[in-house]
This record gives sequence, structure tokens and C-alpha cells, in this order.
Amino acid sequence: MNLDAAIVYDVETLPNVFTLHMEALFSDAQSTWEISEFRDDRTALLAWFDYCRSAAIPMVAFNSIHFDYPVIHYIYTNPTATVAQIYDKAQSVLKGDRFANTIWPSDRFAPQIDLFKIHHFDNKAKTTSLKALQINMRSPSVVDSPVVFGTHLTFDQVERDLIPYNKHDVTETKRFAHYSMKAIEFRCGLIDQFGVDALNFNDTKIGAKILEQRLGDDVCYTRTPRYDGDNYGRKTPRQTLRYRIALADVIFPYVQFTNPEFQRVLDYMRAQVLTPDDIEDPEAPIKTKGVFSALSAHVGGIDFHFGTGGIHGSVEAQRVVATDEWLIRDIDVEGLYPSIAIVNRLAPAHLGEAFIAAYASLPAERKLHAKGTVQNASFKLGANGAYGNSNNRFSTMYDPQFTMTITINGQLMLCMLAEWLTAVPTISLIQANTDGITYRIHRDYLDKAKAIEACWQEYTKLKLEDVFYSRMFLRDVNNYIAIDTKGKIKAKGAYWTPDPYNYAASISEASPPSWHKDLSNVASIRAAVAAMVHGIDPAVWLRSHTDPFDFMCRARATGDAKLVLGGQPVQRTCRYYVAVNGAPMVKISAPAGTPGAYKRKSGVTEAEYQRVMTATGGAWDESVCTKNRSTYDQRESAIEAGWNVALCNNASDFRFDNLNYAYYENEANKLIIR
Repeated sequence: MNLDAAIVYDVETLPNVFTLHMEALFSDAQSTWEISEFRDDRTALLAWFDYCRSAAIPMVAFNSIHFDYPVIHYIYTNPTATVAQIYDKAQSVLKGDRFANTIWPSDRFAPQIDLFKIHHFDNKAKTTSLKALQINMRSPSVVDSPVVFGTHLTFDQVERDLIPYNKHDVTETKRFAHYSMKAIEFRCGLIDQFGVDALNFNDTKIGAKILEQRLGDDVCYTRTPRYDGDNYGRKTPRQTLRYRIALADVIFPYVQFTNPEFQRVLDYMRAQVLTPDDIEDPEAPIKTKGVFSALSAHVGGIDFHFGTGGIHGSVEAQRVVATDEWLIRDIDVEGLYPSIAIVNRLAPAHLGEAFIAAYASLPAERKLHAKGTVQNASFKLGANGAYGNSNNRFSTMYDPQFTMTITINGQLMLCMLAEWLTAVPTISLIQANTDGITYRIHRDYLDKAKAIEACWQEYTKLKLEDVFYSRMFLRDVNNYIAIDTKGKIKAKGAYWTPDPYNYAASISEASPPSWHKDLSNVASIRAAVAAMVHGIDPAVWLRSHTDPFDFMCRARATGDAKLVLGGQPVQRTCRYYVAVNGAPMVKISAPAGTPGAYKRKSGVTEAEYQRVMTATGGAWDESVCTKNRSTYDQRESAIEAGWNVALCNNASDFRFDNLNYAYYENEANKLIIR
């Protein structure tokens, strides 16, 4: 694939106007086409589509697979379509079944590279808009649509508002494409292996496909044996559906404890049986998340909290310092989840021995290729992706018992290691997480701890890695700073910020990539880290800092909500800073129920609430309504409550002389562990 010829594009569709703007990915070449009641560029546009087809020009866009491309494909295959028909098609794509409207790669007139898909923004937990990315990319301007979608535009609105907005979105998509080049090039390297489909695979899907290919279609899929409507020959993923998992059947027999707290947890787990989420639907997949939310054990001075996804525990709000005599040591299991599956010969039940053999080969083959190569990255994704997809209801790897066997035993084996280590004199546990333990120990007993770790590795067949820290600042298990003995800083959770010297790369190369995060107010975080690590007064650090983007924040309104600044509506995604001279900002959301109706009491089903309210004509009823007779009203939530803010959607509007340093210092002090 010739990426040098790639273009970036975006479309806008309204009842009386369609526009498409494109820019070359690696040059300033650009063009805009319009089909509207004012002009018709379709002849030139269709000729350009033909060129893209004949030259197989890669077309890069954002969220294009499920919107932009189906619209332009419709124009390409319906060259006489009116602007009203194009708009109707766009609306059907937006409101219809996205898969029904998807044009499959073999039917597209040119290869599509969808940045939304590559970064897995179609995952609910990571969903991210182009406007939010503009803020994370520190773009000069953050622009929401200046026109109301669904309305007829005048000629002036098209020229003054719509086309510049269309161009701006392409410029920002192009910016993001350049930040995504490693991911794009990696996928281009997989085309020979997986076909053009691979261009839009997220990392997890790449990993699953690598393993699927090794196993073969005959192992992973079944095919419709005869013609059945449109299903002739369609592949159906083989899966193992579970409607009951007795944890006693999945916990390894060699897991055992002498500590009564851990033994209590083990006894409890062995007695549990996981069943479908919805007891009214016996066909529902079983619940595998959050089922042990209240299960904990106090061992070694910390509380271990258990869950089907892993274990965690930590001292809280503490600073821990190593000395010549007292060491801080962190140990974690190399590739915990894949390793558990490999050494214990685990597999989704329907894949069996073929999976065991193929899965075990991946880590060894990865070591044959240098880091940074397509092959090395592929084998890593293959190992991690298989585990992740074992709990994906749409995957050929799906077997939730395989998932649970790994996660339950993983945390129990970590508890075994913790129990063994706490027998070593002078050891105190600092934290435990999904794949490791951090502890403080007197130097005289280090060899004894290492010997115990060696015994545990032999017992479990898992491999430990270690690092020594000079200091740690822990808010809790998910939010801390650790400085190793070479001075390298590891920041997690609330203390992580992108590298100021390699900003975009550090976001892209974080594990996982962090483009979906809200990177507001980096300044206060960095001031807090500087205070803890280097002893710099946060007030001094903040007043000496000169990067305006580090002080900027993000506010978003989704769905029916809107943002209001000083009583005036503003765009739905805003960039702002806390200012001396500014105004309060609030997010206004529609009522959660019928406006003016009495609120439903906790524990009452919606069906029962509606039945009673209908019978009473909407009158308050103590059986289904809240005792205080509260009603559903418009909801307001303050953005930076108690502080004024000023917009800087245009970065040039930021003013250091209007910055309210008191706010930023206050936020930094909240983070400092003293």
C-alpha cells in the first residue's frame, strides 16, 4: 500500500448541502467538492473517486467506516442522487443498524483507514470525539459546528461557516493521522497476512486474528452447510457458552494457604457459582465482572481486595523512602495472564489442544524478532489478545470459564506469594496489584526473600521480574509515584502526565495509548510531582511555568446536555482555564424523568413506577415515589464549582495575566503526599 499517496477527508451532510474536503496526508494539496442547491461538483467528485479507485489511494478519516464512507459510496454508486437523497442516506446511516450500513472492504472503491477504529474509540470505555482529540493534541483552535445540523443553510452559511468547519476537521484529522503513523504503518505491514481488513483492526482484534490464523478456520469457525437466505457459506465463530461456572472447578488444586484471612477468601471462592446476569433470561451470558466487589482480606498490613478481574491493595497516603539499610523492592509476573494459560495448559474448551500448542509458541517466537518490528509486536498482541477475547461474546475465543480460570487463580497465586513473603523478618507490604507486589525489607533479609520468590516461581512455573525503588508516594494502589534507584520516575493514575519533551509520542506509546483520557490541568499534576520528587514549592513551580496548554482544561456536554458560561450557551466541547476575570460555567442536562413528575423511589422498577403513576394520575404515592416528594427537574452541575473560567477554544485567547494561580496551587496541594 502506497501511504505516500494517502489523502485525509471528511464529509458534511445537511438537507440542502453536501460537502467533502480532502487534503493529501503528506503535502498541502487539497480540494473541496459541493453538491447543493447552489452548485453541483459531482462530475469532478466522481472523477476523483474513480482516480482513488484506479490508483488504490488510501483514504484516511475519523469514524468513517460507519458514516463517511457509506455516504460517499452511495454517491459513487448513485451518481444522479439529489442532495436531499444524499441527506436521507446519511440520516439512515446515522440512525440505522451500523453493521447493516457498513460497506465491506472488498466492496469499497478505495482502501479506508479509520482512526476511530484503529484506536478502539468504538469501545464504550474509550469513546472519544474529534473535538476532544483537538484538546489533547493541543490544537490552536477547538471548533464545534457553527451550523445547526438538520437545518437548511443559506449560500452565505455554506461559504462562511460550513466549508471552513469541514476544512478544519480535515486539518485536525490529518494532525491525528500523523500522530498515529506508527499504528497505521504497523497495520499496513499486516495486509499481506490478513488482507486490507487489517487497516482498521484495533490491537486486541489483531491479536485474536493472529492466533485464529495459526489455528485455522476449521478449528475456529463453522460454516453454513447449505444455502439459507443470505447465509450460504457464512462463517460462524465456534464458542463455548457457559450458563454456570462453579469456581471450585476452576481453582487450581495446588493453591493453598495457612493464613486464616486468605484461607477464608479461598473457602468463599470455592463455594461460589457464577450464573447468568439476568435470572429472567436463562440464555444470557454469565456475569464475570464485579461479582466479588465486597471481598477482602487484611494481610501484611494492607487490605487485599478481590475481583474477577484481579487483586489490589495498598497503603494509602504514605511516603516510603529507601535507605542504605532498608530497601523498596517491586516484583511482578512477566506476562501474567498468558503465562498462567501456557504453563497450566489452559484453553477455551472448543479450541482444546490446538489452542494450547499455538498459544505456547507465541512468546518464544516473539523473542526471535527485535523490539519495534511488526513481527515482535504481532506476537505480543497475539498473546494478550487471546485472553481479552475469551470474554468477548462475539469472538472465536469466547469461553468465560477460561477467563475466570486465569483471573481467579492469578490473584490467588499472588496471595500465596504475599503469604510466603510476610514470613520473612522485617518485610512490610506496600502494595499488591493484578500482577505484582511491592514491599519494604531490611537489606540483611533480601536473600531470604529472593529464595522464597525462587521457590514460588518453581512452584507456579511463573517468572518474576524486579526493580528497586528509592522512594514512593502512594495515594492508593492506582495512584502513585515510584522513583527507581536510577532516578527514573514511574507515575500512575492521577500522577501520570504526557512527557513534556515528547508530548504526542508519550500519549501514543503509553500502555494502553492515552488519547481517550481527559488531560486537563497538567500543570497542577506536574507541580505536585515536582514538589514531592524535587522539593519545589508548587506555587513557585506554577508561576515559573510558561506552557499555556498545561493550564488548559476540557468540559464536554453529551446527549441532550449543554454548556453555559455566564448565562450564555457555548459549544459542546470547550477548552478553558480558571481565570481571575471570567464567569461560572455549568452543564445543564435534561431531567432524568418526565419533567415535573415525582421521582421514583430507589428499588422500585420503572414498570411498577409507571403503573402506579398512571393509576394515580401522577399524584405522589409513597409506594413508588421518594419520601421528600422531589420532582424531575432540569439538572445543573458546576464546572469548577466556586471558580470563574475563561474560554480558550482559540489558544491565542489564553492570558497568563488572567490566570487564577490560587486554583492551580490548590489542585496541586490536593495531590501532594507529604
